[in-house]
Amino acid sequence: MDHPLLQTTAAKASAAPAAAPAPAAPAPAVTEDKRERKKRRRGEGPRPVSTDVSLGNHQRYYGYRPRVQGDEPRRADARLRFLEAAWWRAKKCKDVGCNDGTFSLELTRRFAPRILIGVDADAKLVRAATALVARRARDLDVEPLLEASEKKCGVRGKGLLPFPHNCFFEHSNVAFDGSEDHSFDVISAFSVTKWIHLNHGDEGLLKFFKGVYDQLKPGGRFVLEPQQWKSYQNRRRASDAIKATFKSIKVKPVDFPSVLVEQIGFTTCELLGTPDDAVLPEGFRRPIFCAVK
Repeated sequence: MDHPLLQTTAAKASAAPAAAPAPAAPAPAVTEDKRERKKRRRGEGPRPVSTDVSLGNHQRYYGYRPRVQGDEPRRADARLRFLEAAWWRAKKCKDVGCNDGTFSLELTRRFAPRILIGVDADAKLVRAATALVARRARDLDVEPLLEASEKKCGVRGKGLLPFPHNCFFEHSNVAFDGSEDHSFDVISAFSVTKWIHLNHGDEGLLKFFKGVYDQLKPGGRFVLEPQQWKSYQNRRRASDAIKATFKSIKVKPVDFPSVLVEQIGFTTCELLGTPDDAVLPEGFRRPIFCAVK
């Protein structure tokens, strides 16, 4: 008998036991088309970072907010065209309710503030924003940016940081922020007042407005984008506490301009405009105001 290693292929085949029949392939699962899934998720709205949505801490919020065509080749946030670059340029600024930092970084890139501090009550989103700064920094060559930034702002040799190194993020709940820093030139609050209002009622909202006023320099600006009252109604059942607070609210978003002037002390509060691009859903067509201390 030949050694097994010397057997011919035919001999091996005849000697080998019949192979067991291969199991039948399972029926392919019905998968949702990628475009349909994206459409469904857009209709569902932003996903919360955690089960607690009472802070408005939506994950991928800026993935759901449509962009529009502006001056630059790429699409941009529609709110940017209502803002004056001179208000931010080489100034000290704060962005309240910064979420994952996407819009704060866009403000910083376009308007070149001396420093912009984004704050949010959700620590996970603050970490995501800080990571976003790190990713942007890796993609940029710092030295040419530093030179261009110093020339543009006329502060050569005074240490103005280039983008994105002039943008920082902090974990802070502005409703309880007793900051003693009164040196800000601009404080912005884009689409965040509803959550302060629903969590802390009229008293908490007025406390927030007063805190913004106190932290601004004389002549400083408070840029505000409040959500409409209909948006409050849509979220009034987010929790039992919010449901109770909603029923107690007397100050409506339409009252904010007069409240800022007559109760808080701002000199003026003017409407800058309301984005009304066709691509924007009605819920994102929110008025933008600027109050001057």
